[in-house]
Amino acid sequence: MTLTRQVKQELARLDEERECCSSWELKALLLRHGYYTLRAREYHLSVAVDQISVARRLFSLFRQAGVSAPQILRQQEKRLKKSQYIVQVRGKIQVDALLVYLDLKEEGRSLTLSRRKTAVPKRICCRKAFLRGVFLAGGSISISKRSGYHLEINCGSYEDAQVYQAFLKSFHLKPFLRVRKDSVFLYFKNAEAVADLLRIIGAGNTLTQIESQRVVKSMRNQVNRLVNCETANLGKVVATAGQQLELIDQLEQTVGLNSLSPALLDLALMRRKFPEASLKELGEMLNPPVTKSGVNYRFRKLAKILQR
Repeated sequence: MTLTRQVKQELARLDEERECCSSWELKALLLRHGYYTLRAREYHLSVAVDQISVARRLFSLFRQAGVSAPQILRQQEKRLKKSQYIVQVRGKIQVDALLVYLDLKEEGRSLTLSRRKTAVPKRICCRKAFLRGVFLAGGSISISKRSGYHLEINCGSYEDAQVYQAFLKSFHLKPFLRVRKDSVFLYFKNAEAVADLLRIIGAGNTLTQIESQRVVKSMRNQVNRLVNCETANLGKVVATAGQQLELIDQLEQTVGLNSLSPALLDLALMRRKFPEASLKELGEMLNPPVTKSGVNYRFRKLAKILQR
């Protein structure tokens, strides 16, 4: 199951108690995917969606709005080999009453399906419901190793994109805008912004799962960095110790270790006894103890003796 499908299934299962919120969510879906048809002199208001869970959500929202018998039809797209679900409201009287209820037309006027610019939700809960409908209508989300987090909303027109952008800004979210083919998209690439939007529209379970995976991934990366760092440090210690042991062997063959000062002799014998020790550990084992820089200084003196 894709992450987009998972989010939409979770949103479709939410219980919406307030009638005002249900109407705004339905309005967002209608404005994005609603259209009219006239068959046998009968009006049909249809909404096309690509998931059965969203179709069932639409069915429930229509019933809450007073529609007596909405229908769900399934269509098979031959070209893409995907199923599409059509949720329909039939009858001019019922369609007209629904649009008046949703404030998408004035009573007595001919059938229309347009949003008045001044018709925006005032309550925070209604704004969240509207954004939920917007995501159900045209939202998608993905997470990949290469590009990271990506959430986008297909707004259709530039005018609607500006309206959705204003809603998101009221929640302190600033999406990017781009035009692709004939549609305008709002999108987020930041993980925190994606998480905030999922929290706003009510996808808490999916958000928890995503956050858990992100924490596990972060911890795994941190452990890998520590292991790699430790391995690199160990490699340096081994390489340095090998060079120092070779230096001590050459000194023994040329001038003899007994010709060294007591401090340098102690260091040479200690290195032979503990070839895996770091410079810091080696200095702590000397009597009296010597700092790491002090041990390094003594090895430089040994190298100068060999050079002379």
